[in-house]
Amino acid sequence: MGSMIESVCGNLRTSVLGFGCGSVMGRVGRGASLRAMGEAWESGITLFDTARSYGFGEAEAVLGEFLRGKRERAVVATKYGIAPQRQSGVKRIAVGAVRVAFKVPGVRGLVRGKGKSAGGPGQFSVAGVRESIETSLRALRTDYVDILFLHEATEAVLHDGELMAALDGLVGSGKVLRVGLYARAEVIDAAIESGSRTIGAAQFNADPFSSLVAGFAARNQREMLLVGNHPFGSEERMQRFAGALAAASRDETVPSELREKLRGGGDEMVLEALLGIGLKAAGMHALVFSMMRGEHLEANVRAVEKRRFTVEELKTIQGRLLGLA
Repeated sequence: MGSMIESVCGNLRTSVLGFGCGSVMGRVGRGASLRAMGEAWESGITLFDTARSYGFGEAEAVLGEFLRGKRERAVVATKYGIAPQRQSGVKRIAVGAVRVAFKVPGVRGLVRGKGKSAGGPGQFSVAGVRESIETSLRALRTDYVDILFLHEATEAVLHDGELMAALDGLVGSGKVLRVGLYARAEVIDAAIESGSRTIGAAQFNADPFSSLVAGFAARNQREMLLVGNHPFGSEERMQRFAGALAAASRDETVPSELREKLRGGGDEMVLEALLGIGLKAAGMHALVFSMMRGEHLEANVRAVEKRRFTVEELKTIQGRLLGLA
């Protein structure tokens, strides 16, 4: 297993890159998923993020299979609140066809489209969370998870005392080490400001243009683990981000050394800036996203290890992005 930059938050130590399992047993089958997890592990990635709903309820089991003999060295996050969709026979055939299509050059972009969010808020209850965590533990082949995120949480869960007490009970039992929110930035903002002490982690869209997200780390007085997801967002966001870097490289108000770094760096430079802003300028502990292809994994690992930009340079870029919001 290789080494990677790590992040420490209280008693939790994790790699700064996390392997997102949203595609596992969805558009990516078991064998390819296990190979991708193995490549991530060998690169030093220890954080694996899944959910009860991922892969029609099958993603946790694949991750559990992969983690045999590795569990004590891994950080495992799963989610409760969105139930897995049931697959009909027709749907199983369709999913298999999509997996094959993703292997054909030129088809991936046509199949993927623009992508969609989970579609609505999660549903939470005391009985539901207890049932869900037991199901997750069996599937993951473990007796605890490091983080249990409330999937697509709304601000209302912060005021649900019965649910918070049940979650505290899971932490007290050792089945969950930290409880977190997987939610929109506005909900995370409310949790940081006045949320229950039960909440010890947050996962949110790592939008480099969001002033709200940029301010989370400075206000995080309770050592909540801050995990950004979807740092690439949409194709439109990436084009906008690359355009902002290009504009900065031509702006004489930008320090000359930074302008030079922003010129001619290509995709590698853009990736280093994007991940650096999330991890250093915005102060997130980790970034989680899908890394099913080896070349993407290698590029991401290089981007966090190369350190082309200083923290001050990343903050300068971040300031310009926030001015464009």
